[in-house]
Amino acid sequence: MGIEQWFLRLVLGAGIGFCIGLTGIGGGVLVLPALTVVLGLPSSIAVGTASLYAFLTKCYATFEHFRLKTIDIRTSLFLLLGAVPGNVVTAWVINRAVKHMGAEGESMARFQQGLKMFIAFVVLFSAIVLIVDLVLKGHRAGSGTGNSVGARLNSRPTLKWTIAVITGTVIGSLIGATSVGGGVLMIPALIILFGLPSSRTVGTSIFVAVILTFMTSIVYGASGQMDWNTALLMALGSLAGVPLGSKLCARLPERGLRGLVIAVVFVSAILMFVRRSVTGGH
Repeated sequence: MGIEQWFLRLVLGAGIGFCIGLTGIGGGVLVLPALTVVLGLPSSIAVGTASLYAFLTKCYATFEHFRLKTIDIRTSLFLLLGAVPGNVVTAWVINRAVKHMGAEGESMARFQQGLKMFIAFVVLFSAIVLIVDLVLKGHRAGSGTGNSVGARLNSRPTLKWTIAVITGTVIGSLIGATSVGGGVLMIPALIILFGLPSSRTVGTSIFVAVILTFMTSIVYGASGQMDWNTALLMALGSLAGVPLGSKLCARLPERGLRGLVIAVVFVSAILMFVRRSVTGGH
């Protein structure tokens, strides 16, 4: 790897770290397009690399949220009850499929292309979820009402925790398959379904995500589906980007920030689709 490739990875890490510090979102949803479109990594290796990057960048944030008591432990445990098996099983199945097909051949090419398209659809769906969350948040603020879905679930604890396990299973499986979902899907779910306040929403999502990305990293790393140098260099770059984004976050309106994130996520998804058509994928 030449010096220009080192520099590119540091810059990408700083830019994505800036987005994470600015919005709390970006650990997977922005890293995947950067790894597949900009760096050209195979999709399965990109998932493992993005998982390790997300884990490394969120370790310190998890410690801080524990210290500030902004993690809802009970909700986290029920989410993890479904998320952990979903994550491990999905990651294991994908890596078994990659190992079975071998490093080369038409079957592997089709599998990597199919995984890339699935990731692109998940990224696009994430943007739609963010738009829905933004609209609902504006409606609740304008009407002066609270989160009615969360309020109804709080009055029915058995249903609430069942939904938490199911939600965790879905998000854990998506992280195992794509590394996407730790923030961009979990944060709206925690707000809409469980009515958690903003600080506890962010803290809880980061805590759950750091555990799941760690487990995903182990499975993909053990199977050789990870670019260690890229993950470490991008994580190093994020040390400069995260603090800058965090400082700017305090100065910008929340709706403006979410709008910016939605725009970036949409562009990321479109780039993945365009790259497929340019390279002649079917």
